[in-house]
Amino acid sequence: MSNNRREFIKKGALLIAATPLIGMNGCSKDKEINKCTTSDDILGPYYRESAPFRADLNVNNQLGTLLTLSGTVYGVDCETPLSEAIIDVWHADHTGDYDNSSADYAFRGKINTDSNGRYEFITIVPGQYLLGGGSDYRPGHIHFKITASNHNDLVTQLYFAGDPFISSDPWASQEDAAERTVTLAVDSNGNKTGIFNIRLTPS
Repeated sequence: MSNNRREFIKKGALLIAATPLIGMNGCSKDKEINKCTTSDDILGPYYRESAPFRADLNVNNQLGTLLTLSGTVYGVDCETPLSEAIIDVWHADHTGDYDNSSADYAFRGKINTDSNGRYEFITIVPGQYLLGGGSDYRPGHIHFKITASNHNDLVTQLYFAGDPFISSDPWASQEDAAERTVTLAVDSNGNKTGIFNIRLTPS
């Protein structure tokens, strides 16, 4: 990892560390507002605008374990699927590096949910990387930015059950991140699949 990238991570971590994590995930009901919502997480320093619309994120056929990630985006009642929501995702490659500048936008992409509120991406399991150039690793994760008509935007992250760095990570170890920690199924070829359902709040 270059010194510039380490410094970038360090500065980004310091800037976003104060960002509060709010809300509850899954279909747990908030007793005061009687709404359910997927909890948010930090944007991080590697978001890029204008990622292309596509479902296959491994545009350069890079090494890694194949991952099919799918789910449904729901409205505030936890039951009504939201069609035409935009799911914008980005993550590191299997070594923990992000494509921050190339025209390929590797491991970055957007899709619209279908008429049943569903989405599906084909990618690889992202790797871990050192946080701030120190000795602590961020667990593998996938960033999500979700927008839908008449609903608040959601920025969050997905984690993977069994990752050894979850407990030491400032964000993945948050209580509300537990419901964004997905257990992956593995087929006979070693390929993995996961389901991550998302629930938004009305604007």
